[in-house]
Amino acid sequence: MPRPSPVSDAVRDVFHGHARHAWSIDQLHEAVRGELGAADYSSVFRAVTTMEREGAIRRIDLGDGKAYYEVGEDHHEHVRCDSCGRVAEVPGCVLDDATAGVQKSTGFVVTSHQLVFGGLCPRCAGSEARA
Repeated sequence: MPRPSPVSDAVRDVFHGHARHAWSIDQLHEAVRGELGAADYSSVFRAVTTMEREGAIRRIDLGDGKAYYEVGEDHHEHVRCDSCGRVAEVPGCVLDDATAGVQKSTGFVVTSHQLVFGGLCPRCAGSEARA
């Protein structure tokens, strides 16, 4: 087990102390620098890699070409605004029935899946309606 460091402690604090749901490495680096005053990008990356390996966080793909990380709790889907990039969590798993169908029709044992809905968040949808 790696020894604790101020950077890894700060990364853990960011995941558990902020309202944001999903974090990119760049966003985490910025938050940790704000908390500690300075932090090396590679140290933040190593802390995230360790936390992912331990199962404390998981990597998610939100469809914009970047890797994001979230606390590894219950499984759920996401919705991402096509205009501003805001991300929201969709409570529960909307693919439970589909997963059973995929297993039945293919014989595969499905161990994971990812789905990201795209659309407009309430703020962007309101501005589109006014335009």
